Amino acid sequence: MQEPGWTNDPLSILIGAISQEEFFAAYYEQKALLHDHNNPEQFADLLSITRVDDIIASSELPPASLDMARKEPPIKRSYFTFKNGNIDRGAVIRHYQQGATIILNQLHLADKKLATFVRALENVFSTHVQTNVYLTPPNSQGFSTHYDDHDVFILQIKGEKIWRLYRKPIDNPYRGESFKSGEYEVGDIEKEFILKAGDCIYIPRGMMHDAESHGEDPSLHITVGLLVKKWADLMLEAMSEVALRHPKFRRSIPPGFARENFDKQKAAKVFTELVEEFKTEANFEEVFTFFKESFIRFRGPDVSGSLVEASKAMEPSDKYVRRTNSQVLLRCSDKESIIICGGGNIHFGLEAYSGLETAMSGESFTMADFKGIELEEAEDIIRKLNAFGLVKKIKE
Repeated sequence: MQEPGWTNDPLSILIGAISQEEFFAAYYEQKALLHDHNNPEQFADLLSITRVDDIIASSELPPASLDMARKEPPIKRSYFTFKNGNIDRGAVIRHYQQGATIILNQLHLADKKLATFVRALENVFSTHVQTNVYLTPPNSQGFSTHYDDHDVFILQIKGEKIWRLYRKPIDNPYRGESFKSGEYEVGDIEKEFILKAGDCIYIPRGMMHDAESHGEDPSLHITVGLLVKKWADLMLEAMSEVALRHPKFRRSIPPGFARENFDKQKAAKVFTELVEEFKTEANFEEVFTFFKESFIRFRGPDVSGSLVEASKAMEPSDKYVRRTNSQVLLRCSDKESIIICGGGNIHFGLEAYSGLETAMSGESFTMADFKGIELEEAEDIIRKLNAFGLVKKIKE
């Protein structure tokens, strides 16, 4: 079965005609980008209102998986849950009838298509990606004006919404700078538009915005959130690594520093000395590699089809290929070969390294590519790669 277009180039599906280079240089973390695809079915393969109906009617619905919102009058969680915290499905639909927005949190964790879409975007941005789904009844508004503390793409699936964009009171908010109602003036509307089915808007974190459904039909959209690592996160990790190697960074700040008569000159001198030593001792390569490996290990593997293949016989002529959007790091010690991938590390014998290089190259391979290894062992290696979602069989 042919993979959808967004599997190989998800960002272009969102931003349209402009290049990825222009997006990252001129828009990313800076300003909004609206793309009118002129195709109501642009994102129809990802989700539908019928699919949302099925989820609410038939899925397990853990308490954290569903929320509701309404600007006026506000809706409390107790309105649509039982006393034990479980979702009251009838109450959800009733409050939806009365103007409340249904929110399906982190739906990519339970939906294969959204999971594949998220995995493709994670491969582009090297960051964790999430999806929250919003179904708003006609002529309704879920939230007051606010900003998000992470960048988002809004994919309009069905219906229409009027969006209003305002200023950025905080440039790229950091930890502890989540939106607090009443703390910031909204200011004048800088951009107002109708987002129609098939359209997409990118909104950088910190930009104030609000939206309400428009027209006779309900509005369904997916908010794709980018949970990025910041330079400050990398610098903090670098400081932690330096502190582990140098005890002076782990000493307490002077006793009594909060007293009114405390002389801070010595403390300032120590601070300056530590800053200079940090500049010398901080190891970019060490911390960058740690971030890279941690991101790859945290990604969820795609093991779809692996169970079906597990019981099938393998032939030496069978061809396999690395899965699309899988990310790996191949390492070699003096004792073993290691693949760092989603879920952790996979260990192989040292003699498998050359064959693993071929397998992870993206080109098709067979058992014969594991040179110097018996076919039985080569088969077991491929089965292991398949089990952990790294390769799949090419169907002739």
